[in-house]
Amino acid sequence: MTILPSPLKSTLAITSITATVMLSNEKSLVHSLSQSIVAVGLNAALQKRFILPPKVTLEPGNVHRSQSVETGVGGKGQDVGVALSCLMKHDGNVAASEKVLLAQFLGQGPEGDTVSDTLASKFHLSDALTVRNKAPLRTCTTIVASDCATELVETSGEVSGEEMEELNAKIDELTKENGKACGVCIMGSMPPGCKEDTYADLTTRLAGVDTLVLIDSVIGLTPLLSALKTIFNEKDEKSVGGAVLKLNAAELCKLAGVAKSPGGEADRVTMEELTSSTKGFVQKFADAAGALDYLCITDGKYPGYLVEIPQDTAIGSETSFRTWQMPAVDLTTQAKEGMLYPIGAGDTVAAGTLAAWQYLKHCNPGEEFFGVIPPTVGEKLLDVKSEWCKDASCAEEDKGYKMATAFAFGLACGSASCLKQENSVFDVDDAVRFFGGMVKPISQ
Repeated sequence: MTILPSPLKSTLAITSITATVMLSNEKSLVHSLSQSIVAVGLNAALQKRFILPPKVTLEPGNVHRSQSVETGVGGKGQDVGVALSCLMKHDGNVAASEKVLLAQFLGQGPEGDTVSDTLASKFHLSDALTVRNKAPLRTCTTIVASDCATELVETSGEVSGEEMEELNAKIDELTKENGKACGVCIMGSMPPGCKEDTYADLTTRLAGVDTLVLIDSVIGLTPLLSALKTIFNEKDEKSVGGAVLKLNAAELCKLAGVAKSPGGEADRVTMEELTSSTKGFVQKFADAAGALDYLCITDGKYPGYLVEIPQDTAIGSETSFRTWQMPAVDLTTQAKEGMLYPIGAGDTVAAGTLAAWQYLKHCNPGEEFFGVIPPTVGEKLLDVKSEWCKDASCAEEDKGYKMATAFAFGLACGSASCLKQENSVFDVDDAVRFFGGMVKPISQ
């Protein structure tokens, strides 16, 4: 028997453990796609925060000197990954890479290296669906003043056909062995070089009849809705999949060609505008019926709305839409005490909504939940859902209140992220506190 020196034994032991962990994680990743959320964020960025001294406002045309400059992760899909990581780490779970995958292009060079390293080391997110394309990664700069935050966004580099095929191949390799994803989150714009049907094609590769799909983008919406309708046409009574479109009220009015009130985007949407724009949206996008279950509509600091999409394609002048007015979180006190940071809050809403939706669809009593919601948060979700659903008058209303529970939690996460300077980073305890203080949505 050979006796190894202690340092060498330690080195070999560490190497063995590391290899075992890597193989274990690799195996877990390969066998968990059907339990994972894939955030499709093709337009990543390096986020730079240029922070002005306290009480200094941004004045166009003047010279401004920073108090500090910070760098981090940018891009809507990446923000979703960051927010989901915050949820996963709440109960001390840091080995979470198999639960969330980012389908993304990260440009080569120091900017891409920084984002890649941060996503892996700080947020523990997998790079299994990452393509390091040749174009440099863009930089988005947020100028943080005492009264507002101003965003400067660079143009993205072009993605080549070969690079898109590389991403497709990575997705196909995972789905071939492990089935479709549990959740898919389609986020934001696409870089130059992507075709109009890119999101539709990626969703077809990733999603099946049991996939929960959240869309937070209006790019390529027509082919995407067509693809989703084709997917969900195969559903049966056992299928649990569905899709929602998250957008703000101004975006919905613009898509539907409905003029907002004179105050524009800053003013609260009226019920007349909401009803007209929903009807116009469904008439303009015929495949919305059959593709989408709900619209999740945000309206800045005002209450949001959950609107059910009727599956009857014959939308006439008398068509009504079951609507729930969502509670809003009042951040007035926090705003008086310090600066609010809204950049990335909408992406955090998307992440929180999809994570809660996944939990409410798949949690089973007595079984360990496989998704991103930690047990303590899951218990709160179930309590609120039970309270809100107890007086539902029909199956559709019960289903709506369940979705409203998920959306409300997402709104609470988005509000919590406004308290943190870094994009989409939030304290889960803040989100749970906001969520617990919400009143039951008003069904209209």
